[in-house]
Amino acid sequence: MRRLIINADDLGANAARTHGIFQCMEFGVVRSASLFPNFIDSDKAAKHAKERGVPVGLHLNLVEEEPLCKAGDVETLLGPGNRFYPRDKFWALLDEGRIEREHLEREIRAQIEWCFDHGLAPTHVSGNWDCHVHPAVAHALLPLLERSGLRFVRIPCEEPLPPVGFEVPEEQLAEIRTINARAAAARSLFASAGIASTDHFRGHTLLGNASLKNLRHILTRLSEGTTELMVHPGSMSAYGTPFDLDPQRQTELRMLLDDSIPAMLLERKIELIGWGDL
Repeated sequence: MRRLIINADDLGANAARTHGIFQCMEFGVVRSASLFPNFIDSDKAAKHAKERGVPVGLHLNLVEEEPLCKAGDVETLLGPGNRFYPRDKFWALLDEGRIEREHLEREIRAQIEWCFDHGLAPTHVSGNWDCHVHPAVAHALLPLLERSGLRFVRIPCEEPLPPVGFEVPEEQLAEIRTINARAAAARSLFASAGIASTDHFRGHTLLGNASLKNLRHILTRLSEGTTELMVHPGSMSAYGTPFDLDPQRQTELRMLLDDSIPAMLLERKIELIGWGDL
């Protein structure tokens, strides 16, 4: 049996991204989404998800925008302007032991509670830029998952690499291998506490390389068991980060709405599910 969760990340990032994700859930093959708790459209996206009964997980964010906690309560997480450090700086500080676990726990707890305060029961937890699989973050996250009754977490370990059916730059592959190593260690930690995940993960190789053809390559190579495919669709936008404005957001939107994909899933006997179905 092959089951597939197509999960759209960054719900709540802005109105265009939110609209594109909900469009893919209503008319396309996306069955799950990861919701930002601290972005410009987070509150509206949470309200829409609750009203429509859309299943969402928490997209834990410790590397962009501002914290939900007061700055003075999580100061080692913050750089200039009381904003989170960017990913590479954040990971370097974690490696150096310069971020206090108490501060990690406070902000993670606040983001989990934000979901429940908005009437949502998160189906899973993922991390913006995979921040949740760094050992320091994973150890801080684990007891909070158990305390909140959250049972599933993304393990972004994309193997085997390559070939994947399309060209992936070597620099990107090197970064994916680094994430894979951290994710494999995190899987053991979470599993030891009964926190489960999917059997397989795909999506890092598709990032920046999205097309209908490449999506089909991934689907033809799905392994037995349950796979999560991470995607980042979005509607056209005149504002946002370079990632928001990248034409790939609309490319992903179109490929996830393409009529040929449901037929391909049916032909290959791939069951489309969401995190809430595990």
